[in-house]
Amino acid sequence: MRVAVLAFVLAALIGPAHGKETKLIKLERMDVDVLARTLYGEARGEGISGMQAIAWVVVNRVKRGPPRFPSTVAGVVKQPHQFTCWSPSDPNAKVCAAANEKDPAFVQAIYAASGVLAGLVPSPIGDADHYHVTSMPSPPYWANRMKLVKKIGAHSFFRE
Repeated sequence: MRVAVLAFVLAALIGPAHGKETKLIKLERMDVDVLARTLYGEARGEGISGMQAIAWVVVNRVKRGPPRFPSTVAGVVKQPHQFTCWSPSDPNAKVCAAANEKDPAFVQAIYAASGVLAGLVPSPIGDADHYHVTSMPSPPYWANRMKLVKKIGAHSFFRE
């Protein structure tokens, strides 16, 4: 909880410190924590650039909103069958839920989530709103219907 509160305060304060409005989407109290746990679960081995790219997928979905996607960060990342780290059957879900500031990768995820949500990190993936890990034996069924935007680390990013 302490990490979530600190991360929310950081995200709320960073943008205005630069003297201009940088808000990308409407933020809710736990958005930085939920997004950081998502980044930790989906990209903790990808470094800051990989985490930021995943964060932008989430932001792009929130910006696109209904009816295709939920209109909140939590709604997007917890939408069924989207981000596997939130699936109760995924062993990674318990790891993500237990992550705390003692883990440098989780601290990095908080940093990535805060920067993107504060509008300080330009999108490295444009308006891409899907991704998959490139090591999959075969791409997901939806990848053939979308435009490949960019590959960053172990992930390929797409736009519908």
